[in-house]
Amino acid sequence: MPRIRWSTRAMVVVVGLVILAPFAWMVATALMTTTQTLQADPSVLPSPPTLQGVQDVFAKLPFLRLLANTVLVSLGRALVTLLIASLAAYALAIIKVPGVRIILLLVLMLLMVPGDIFILPNFSIMAKLHLTNTLVALALPNVFDVFGVFLLYQFFRGVPRELIEAARIDGASHLRILFTIVLPVSRGGLIALAILTVLNEWKELLWPIVVNRDVDQLTLGPGLALLRGTAVTDWNVLMSAGAMATLPMIVIFLLLQRHFVASLARSGLK
Repeated sequence: MPRIRWSTRAMVVVVGLVILAPFAWMVATALMTTTQTLQADPSVLPSPPTLQGVQDVFAKLPFLRLLANTVLVSLGRALVTLLIASLAAYALAIIKVPGVRIILLLVLMLLMVPGDIFILPNFSIMAKLHLTNTLVALALPNVFDVFGVFLLYQFFRGVPRELIEAARIDGASHLRILFTIVLPVSRGGLIALAILTVLNEWKELLWPIVVNRDVDQLTLGPGLALLRGTAVTDWNVLMSAGAMATLPMIVIFLLLQRHFVASLARSGLK
């Protein structure tokens, strides 16, 4: 047993170092000067460390505006996604609407479809609604998340039927049962889905470029892509922007990692 335990720990350490290596390289590059990043024999550590790259980010990009757009779009999409996915999962798991097995099969089939094939239809819809070049267009086509429906369906199935039947005897409506019983019991799944939704929107790159034109209407992903030059790229500036854009997600995950990991583990067991 000790050998297995130590071998497992060693494997975790190795995998952790491999995962952290790109992030460490990004932070080290962010603290370098432009000259250091363009050397033929690049250095691993900045000497000396400098925040010039951070200053250049704010000079070349409306970083705070992009950050505010990203936060607003991510939170808005997460709230609407949680509402829609909760209603759909409740109908499938608790009410058990007719044809629930077929609907679940269709949900699983949609999980296998690449999201990029919906870009042109979504753009056409946004254009007809006159929503192009707006923040609403960034979140609206993605508020329905089939994975979110499937994830919450797994959690709602685990809600004790006795609680639901007792609420029905007391005359509670479906909406009251959902918001007062089912959702509080499934809090872990809601937190996991919220984190995944915010993360997906935070790193979105292609769709904002397609639907919006003005820089002030973009999010961090396409905004950082503007820092790449056609001939020469200031890698310290680009990595500084990347590090600042990644930091909020790291903080959120560290604060909620216990709920996130536990909720995904529970859904897997179910």
